[in-house]
Amino acid sequence: MKSNLPRGASVRCALLCVVVAAMATAGFAQSGNKAQKGNLGHILKKTLLLFPFDVPSTTATNAEEMSALLTDAAASRLIASGQYTVTTYYRAWPPVARLHNDQQLAEADVIAPYAEDNRKAIKIGKAVGYDMVCVGSLDDYEYNESDKLVTVTVSGRILNVETGQVLKNVTLSASSSRGNERSKEEELNLDAIRKCSEKLMGQLAPMGSTVVETPVKTPTAKKKRNNDWLWGLLAIGLGLGIGLAGGGGSGGGGIENPPPPPY
Repeated sequence: MKSNLPRGASVRCALLCVVVAAMATAGFAQSGNKAQKGNLGHILKKTLLLFPFDVPSTTATNAEEMSALLTDAAASRLIASGQYTVTTYYRAWPPVARLHNDQQLAEADVIAPYAEDNRKAIKIGKAVGYDMVCVGSLDDYEYNESDKLVTVTVSGRILNVETGQVLKNVTLSASSSRGNERSKEEELNLDAIRKCSEKLMGQLAPMGSTVVETPVKTPTAKKKRNNDWLWGLLAIGLGLGIGLAGGGGSGGGGIENPPPPPY
């Protein structure tokens, strides 16, 4: 079927199609790169198994509550740091329960205390396939009944499961606000624990800190080479259009504009 468009218009349409197709392909490629970069931060996060902070039951009547407060504060801060994917350990956790039932973990491995020996936490972390473990403990506790004041010392550390290396180790002390004659020891020690945990985790997992591993930046030259095919495609389309336009001018000019009759 014969086209009703002039040859020049046909060439322009062909060129336009080539350019639009090339631009659409480039747009899809850039979208894919952005999606890949968006997922990179999640890929680089390290898995971390957080063990409950050790608080001896002889410390105070609310030792379990103090341990829970320290552990919850640590979990919140580790997650907020953006460096880790955090799981809080508990004895009935299915991966640990299976290993215990299969006798790959002994009874002594799965119960507190966890911070006395780094080997226990590392053994469990390696068995469940985690990158890091975090352990902590209440190292000192003092209640001054006359002053209505509690002072605590807490330590925490992050360990590399594969190498056993201590990546961070922090020990800090803090005191409660001074109470009055109606203040209870449990209220004061929770106040001291809360203040100490904020200071401790501020150093152990500071906000806005960088991810443990950083991606390798792709050189600019490499990015340009990835787009060479696009420029080649545009050049081919342009050359094709010029060739067709030139051919149309020499071969079709006599038909569309016949020469004047001889005199």
